[in-house]
Amino acid sequence: MKRSSTPPWQPRYSYSDALVYDLCAVADARARVELLPLPADESLRLRHAAYQRSTRSSTRIEGNPLDDQAVRKAIAAADREGSKAEQEVRNYWRALDRVEEWAQGTTPLSEAWIQELHAVVIVRGRGRRRQRTPFRDAEVPVVDTISRRIEYAPPRPEDVAPLIQQLCQWWQASEALTPLIRAGLLSHRFISIHPFPDGNGRCGRLLATASLWRSGYAFRGFLSFEEWFAAERENYYDALQLGCPVDFYEGRHDPDHTPWLSYFAQVMRQAAVDLSARAQRLQARQEPPDPHPWEGLDRRSQQLLTRLRARVAAGETDAAQFRPGDLEEWFAVSPTTGQEWLREWHEQGLLEPARPGQRIRVWQLRQPWQRWVLDQPQQQE
Repeated sequence: MKRSSTPPWQPRYSYSDALVYDLCAVADARARVELLPLPADESLRLRHAAYQRSTRSSTRIEGNPLDDQAVRKAIAAADREGSKAEQEVRNYWRALDRVEEWAQGTTPLSEAWIQELHAVVIVRGRGRRRQRTPFRDAEVPVVDTISRRIEYAPPRPEDVAPLIQQLCQWWQASEALTPLIRAGLLSHRFISIHPFPDGNGRCGRLLATASLWRSGYAFRGFLSFEEWFAAERENYYDALQLGCPVDFYEGRHDPDHTPWLSYFAQVMRQAAVDLSARAQRLQARQEPPDPHPWEGLDRRSQQLLTRLRARVAAGETDAAQFRPGDLEEWFAVSPTTGQEWLREWHEQGLLEPARPGQRIRVWQLRQPWQRWVLDQPQQQE
């Protein structure tokens, strides 16, 4: 990546007793969740529930009107038909898969990867998918939908690319920071830059997730902090604004991030402590973990099972079965790549043909994976 000639971004903030308490509480909850022995079926249920709550909540913050059942059905669908609201929730789920893939790799955060992530978030309709979304080339003030008053005036278009480059360079050089501080600063700065005409809030929250996961704070994929933002949306927006003037250049360009980080850490503490308590209650009611642990699967296999679990939650019939075309849509891969994955899963004993024949049109999970996907309670998902 070509380095910017502009000075590096140096965020300002300070630690308080409350902030340190929240950071320590999150670290303690993370340790409990990471080490807690859970049967594979409970691990799958917790992961699916977190993905669904994150998708539902992050899109709801931006005004998505779908209720819980409609969200479940939209996520389970394997096509690009339907309303804009249905596309939004499907796209966010797919973007979470993309974030997980990036977090488990070594690719640095870059302008190109952010543009690729945004292209997943906003893709809609059929036809060729855009690989990257270009940064905006026009002013896009955030306007109150009722009063039409400008609530926030982001940076000028010509400043967007240099600011994003600065942000990526800062993130790459900030590995020594506490993961929550690093993720909170990344998310806030990105949303302040507002580099795209639409979808900046969703991308900003996805970047926080990506940073946390890359920094070892994945919580086994069980954590959803977006729902805590959505529960008190006005507090979330107020925290983002930091009490600054409307214009980016009049204070938002170089604010004291302490209030935002205090809010972000408090929300993370609530989410992490709640997850730790729920996981411990589940573990206390269980027999010793199954000898075929969910964590033993690779990332792509886990994503497949989570997708099929979404179909169970949506009430789909034959939820453990799917067609090659479904796989291509879920993961945005070519038919050739889809066939390679199916062959690998078949050889590994994860999948089997649903019907005998030379040409396999429908695949299904083998046991015990099918039992773990189908025979689970659906409450609180």
